[in-house]
Amino acid sequence: MDERIYQVAERIVEIHQKAYEVYLPLVEDVYSRAVSEDELSYLLDHLLDFACDEKILKLFKRVCSKYLYIYPGCIKLYIEAYREMWEEDCYSVEIP
Repeated sequence: MDERIYQVAERIVEIHQKAYEVYLPLVEDVYSRAVSEDELSYLLDHLLDFACDEKILKLFKRVCSKYLYIYPGCIKLYIEAYREMWEEDCYSVEIP
């Protein structure tokens, strides 16, 4: 059973690494130019799915900081979504 858990954990790390490799150039593109709110939302939706990973969270924060004053309502919604989706999980885990 321990070996199976290790394999699952290893696969999750691989998936997060692949997601980072895919999203890094997209974030760099969005960061380098002006985008519509729809395009921004599309990217943030996908980053949010992987924001439990520290590297992807940094990408998420980078995009949010760039567009905070351009689309404040949109960014606020995504920050709240992040907190609801990921921060509550961190605090609700019980350590035996």
